[in-house]
Amino acid sequence: MANGKPGDHPLTDILIHKLEVYGAEADELIRKIDSLGGRRELEEWWERCLRTATTGSSQDSTLVLAKARERYGELLSKARESSWGT
Repeated sequence: MANGKPGDHPLTDILIHKLEVYGAEADELIRKIDSLGGRRELEEWWERCLRTATTGSSQDSTLVLAKARERYGELLSKARESSWGT
């Protein structure tokens, strides 16, 4: 992530500043992904899957929501299989 000021990076805005970036549901899923998988995993997933979806259009918000739902589901399944105590 960049230097951490509001508007500097979507993940910083969502996780640190608690700003709404991609809509309430998508932002909450990103927070849950962070809590389940950790910040490093979240940043790697972001770079791999969503780096190009950060232009701010509503279509991008739809893509972020779909990808976040998918990733959260994957992490939740892994947590349940591993008995992480979700």
